[in-house]
Amino acid sequence: MIRDVSDQPSTEARPFGVGFLSVLVLAAGILEIISGVFLLTQRANESILSATDVTPSQITTYAVFTTMLGVIVFLVGLALRNRANWARYAVAGLAVVRLVSLVWVVVSYHSIHWYSAVWSLVIYAIIAGYLLFDEDARRYYAGARTS
Repeated sequence: MIRDVSDQPSTEARPFGVGFLSVLVLAAGILEIISGVFLLTQRANESILSATDVTPSQITTYAVFTTMLGVIVFLVGLALRNRANWARYAVAGLAVVRLVSLVWVVVSYHSIHWYSAVWSLVIYAIIAGYLLFDEDARRYYAGARTS
């Protein structure tokens, strides 16, 4: 059986930036899952409730949302490592979701330490900018097999 060369997966090496950023996305997903689970287990903690002036149901809502987002981010990180072109666009979409999440945190928690939530948004903006606009990354994903 003769196979067409276009059916063969590309052996082009992954650019360092793509590999590094996909590891960052994987790490961000893991950290979000851990923080969501932690919040879920501590939702009735009186010191947290009094310090943040929120209800256990509000913490539960945020914990579940954070955990689900962490799973999605982790799966997108795997897709980035596996050269899925759609994952580049998903990262940009996740940056927007993080922005909405950040606004919700600021509004819900009366701006208590809102500035600490900005870092994840900055990291996602850098990742999205690199994956969408860097020439090496664009060339790498353009060479991905589309089937």
